[in-house]
Amino acid sequence: RRAGQVQEAAGEDEQWLEATAGRLRTALMGYNLQAKIAGMRLTPNAALVRFVGSDRLRVEDIEAKQSALLTTHGLRVISISPLPGEIVVGVARAKRQIVSMWDLWERRALNRNAAGLNTSFLLGLRELDGEILYLNLGGPFAGVSQHDPHTLIAGATGSGKSVLIQALILDIAATNPSALVHIHLIDPKMGVDYSAIERLPHVKGGIIIGQAAAIEMMEGLVIEMDRRYELFRQSGARDIRSFNIKAAPEARLPMKFLIHDEFAEWMLTEDYKGVVTSIVSRLGVKARAAGIHLVFAAQRPDAGVMPVQLRDNLGNRLILKVASVGTSEIALGTKGAENLLGLGHLAARLSGEAATVFAQAPFLSDEDIEDVVLAIAAQDG
Repeated sequence: RRAGQVQEAAGEDEQWLEATAGRLRTALMGYNLQAKIAGMRLTPNAALVRFVGSDRLRVEDIEAKQSALLTTHGLRVISISPLPGEIVVGVARAKRQIVSMWDLWERRALNRNAAGLNTSFLLGLRELDGEILYLNLGGPFAGVSQHDPHTLIAGATGSGKSVLIQALILDIAATNPSALVHIHLIDPKMGVDYSAIERLPHVKGGIIIGQAAAIEMMEGLVIEMDRRYELFRQSGARDIRSFNIKAAPEARLPMKFLIHDEFAEWMLTEDYKGVVTSIVSRLGVKARAAGIHLVFAAQRPDAGVMPVQLRDNLGNRLILKVASVGTSEIALGTKGAENLLGLGHLAARLSGEAATVFAQAPFLSDEDIEDVVLAIAAQDG
């Protein structure tokens, strides 16, 4: 009986996809736009309709009609992506599908280097092709080039920002032993979202909840980066990967992640803003070779709390739904994040990707997170 229900639901989804594509095509033709459908597919969030690009159908033409498509035709366009010879338009589904972290873990591949470190981490499910989107910090993987070493995550309340950060931390810890990965977590909100995460053996020093302790820890990372460069020089190594291959197992250096949630709150304090901007600038590009990676997260990373120097050093942009076009342009580098659906719907700008990548971040319940933390702690070694 259940199999029949699933088949019936799939049939209804397919009918809705075809009907939505037809309505979108008809609406665009009604605006004297050329709308030849090249293909379509259903994602957890949307109907993706691929149109043949031409002089009579450009991205800006569809953007100009976005409001009319919603109010006149009931079509909520949430993404417009240019591809070679095509334009892909996403129309929101009335009922979205949850992407389970468990399902992605079953499908994911590992990018282990010769020293045993996995350096590619789950971000979610790509809308365009249904493949897993990875953050590649240690080299090319899954047909995508290596990404920048440092990351900005932004999203308003209800966007799924905290869930994305927790999923990223869990994937880092689930795929690496605590001897090879250390995570340092700063949270001005007293760590309330990370009570289970704090029990991971990879999280060192507990959750930092004060500015003075945060500055001390970040300054310690700069000192550690310089110490590692001296070790590389002495051993004739180029970076952490080549050093760890040469080193005895007990002498290998761990990757270090600094995850700073809600950094914008403290950046309103001028002293803290100045120190953090200086430290991040010093880490900058040099930190990658040393195996040190920064993840900064905020609800509204506006210009007042995120100086240009800081923004430029956080090259990977993982942006969930934000409140305004202005915030999208600062965080993502372009408009579009204001149209996301919330609850883990993600727009990513990553080096090596020609355009914004839309994806759905995975979901884990609080109970799932507890279970995963216990399992990781039990198996760590």
